[in-house]
Amino acid sequence: MNQAIEYTQHEPSQLFVGARKKNVTAYLIAIQHGVALLRLGKHEFALTQGTGFWLPFDCLHALTVLPGCRYHRIDFSARLTLPYPEQAGFITVSPLLQALLDELNRLSRLPVQSKHSSESRVLAVVADQLTVFKPSTQQICPALTRQQQSSLAALLESTQPPSKDSLSAIESVLGISANELEACLLVREALKLSRSGRKAEQIAKTLHCQLDHLQALGQTLTGKQF
Repeated sequence: MNQAIEYTQHEPSQLFVGARKKNVTAYLIAIQHGVALLRLGKHEFALTQGTGFWLPFDCLHALTVLPGCRYHRIDFSARLTLPYPEQAGFITVSPLLQALLDELNRLSRLPVQSKHSSESRVLAVVADQLTVFKPSTQQICPALTRQQQSSLAALLESTQPPSKDSLSAIESVLGISANELEACLLVREALKLSRSGRKAEQIAKTLHCQLDHLQALGQTLTGKQF
């Protein structure tokens, strides 16, 4: 990164499946629209519209961004001496933080020479907000009830289908259908296997699906086949 603190806005049109790795910067991700999935250890968290998540330095994680998701990201360099929270987890996007993110988004659309000093001042205020962050991993999706979160966890792990009521709530919060989520999860697993050197036929067999169906999903969600 070129600056000690950097803001970027992301809006991938296709499924993004990040590798499981340690981050070289601390960063804040705040979802504007859609959903992203973040795995820490054995747990996967659903980041939905209006939620923020904090990742400290050297935090081993994997980020999956579903198509249509739009989010803010602020990276903090390791050379900064700021009171960073040492724990990863959801943070509250306060009205002040939301206003700062909106302003950073507006400034990001201006010419470089017009935005630098203003952006630096706003980022400095965001840095001050680090002291009030209280990251928590007690819930996998704060917008859902405890029972609905258990159903979502089962859905993400493909262990059992949720009840009709839980499914309706999950789809409403995520903004996508369960079928769309399952398609993204299937392609994610296929991508992981592909990156490990598996051939398309082997991937389809491992995932117990038809090769033509898998290739069609891959083309639709990632723009390429396996």
